Formats: sequence, structure tokens, C-alpha cells
Amino acid sequence: SGINAEYVDDNTAVPEPVDKGTKGTGVVYVGHIPKSFQEEEMRRFFEQFGNILKLRISRSKKSSESKGYAFILFENEEVARIVAKTMNDYILCGRLLKCQFIPKNRVHRDTFKGSNRVFKKIDWQARSKMQRNKVKTVEEQQQAVKRLLKAEKKRRRKITALGIDYQFPGYAAIAPKKSTKLTFSEEPDEEMETA
Repeated sequence: SGINAEYVDDNTAVPEPVDKGTKGTGVVYVGHIPKSFQEEEMRRFFEQFGNILKLRISRSKKSSESKGYAFILFENEEVARIVAKTMNDYILCGRLLKCQFIPKNRVHRDTFKGSNRVFKKIDWQARSKMQRNKVKTVEEQQQAVKRLLKAEKKRRRKITALGIDYQFPGYAAIAPKKSTKLTFSEEPDEEMETA
């Protein structure tokens, strides 16, 4: 599964070209990239053919792992064609690379979006753990109680609609009630001071 550069589907609109200022440049799709082959290694490896203007390895937003394919923008279109021809079916780190030249009219303008940005791995587990374990405010607790009570009421309606006579205390029996106690300010009254 690679990009078929010759095939143009009549039902889809041709994407806008990559950049107006990239005249004479060429784009190469590189597939089946080894996991250990990161941006730095890839740039060093492919610069032996010619100058690279942009390079982007496609990554998963969730795990920041490589998806196994990349796009390289070469300064010269002829160099890009030579790279695609030479490196196609080249064995690298036990993987058979698939390379194809992509004509400019088939390159989407967002292909190299974020290519200059360093990809940081996000620890989703730690972030999720912090979110779950954070101390809730009084308003958040009240919202959670409202959601639970609403869900319980819905559940009870479904049970009675089925003709089942089932009574259970549920969350409503133990839900914290609104406080009816009066709260006073910490400042002493003036009448108390004069007495």
C-alpha cells in the first residue's frame, strides 16, 4: 500500500499545491520505514542525494510513534526522481523501503505542516492519572451528583416501563443533601464588642 502517483480519482478535487515558492522542487514518498529511523537519521541518509528542504515523518498523535512513512521535499525535482527510482525496494534495517515520486499537483499543501517542529512524546497515562486524581471543587462535586441522580432516575423509569416492580435505595438515598446550616462571617459583630 503506497501512493499511486499516476492515479487521479475524478470524484475527488485535486489538492492545492504544496507552496508557491517551491518551483523546481520534488517530493518523494518513503514507505515501510524502520521504527528506529528517525528524522535525524533520515535526513543524513537522504542528503547524500541532494539538498533536503523539508522532511516529515508521519507520527501518531497519541503515542508519537512513527506510522512508517514519510515525505521528503528535495531542492531539485530530478534528484527527487532519482531518489524514488534508486531507493524503491531498497532494504534498510531489514525493511524493504517503498519510494515514489509525487508530482506537484498531487502534493497537498499540508503535507509538510509541522515538519520543522520537534515532536515531543506526551505521557498520556500520567496526564490521565492527574486528571482523574485531581481534587474536585464543590461545583464539580455537585455536577457529578446531579449526573448520577439523573442517570438513576432514567434507570428507574426504564425498569418501571418494563413492568418490573423493583425498589432499591440507589444513590438518591445516600446523596449528600444541601447544607441547611447557616454560615456566619469570621468578623465579630460590633454589638458583641461594645458589651
